[in-house]
Amino acid sequence: MVDTDRQEILRRLQSGSDALKDALRGMDESLTRQRPALGSWSVVECVEHMIASESALLSRLREATPRDESHEDRAMEAKLQDLAMNRQRRIEAPDIVLPRGGHQSLEMAMDGFESVRRETVRFVEEFSGVFRSWLTVHPLITRLLNCYEMLLLMALHPARHAMQIAEIRATLAGRIDGGVRAP
Repeated sequence: MVDTDRQEILRRLQSGSDALKDALRGMDESLTRQRPALGSWSVVECVEHMIASESALLSRLREATPRDESHEDRAMEAKLQDLAMNRQRRIEAPDIVLPRGGHQSLEMAMDGFESVRRETVRFVEEFSGVFRSWLTVHPLITRLLNCYEMLLLMALHPARHAMQIAEIRATLAGRIDGGVRAP
């Protein structure tokens, strides 16, 4: 693999983790399980979803198959980045990555996320091929993705949910400030 690609993915993975931690900083634990609306996720559920997603996508990376040629597509990389960061576009999570309520606290959920993120980082650090020459399947995308594209989505995923967490916090704060305690 080209070392600049490895360094770029590692930087993006760290940036996504940092965005999530920033979004959670100072959050009152009593609010982390409250849903802002019927059918929406709580903050803890967002983190549980990220754990399940990262685990599922990491398993897909480990099943990737090499090709003789590069499948580099910078336009697709830009499109994936735009889609991942567009909170105006709702993306329905597949059943396999829905939150299951297995974490008793935000701290426990974040420990789970950080654990699976360390596995992803280790995968990147130990990968000996060229990411854009290995192909794998993403459950929501109809064409094969190269491993660089998959890792790009994995890196951006926490940043997308950091925006969602900011929205949840604002909604819950509005309820409390408005004199109505969230359920």
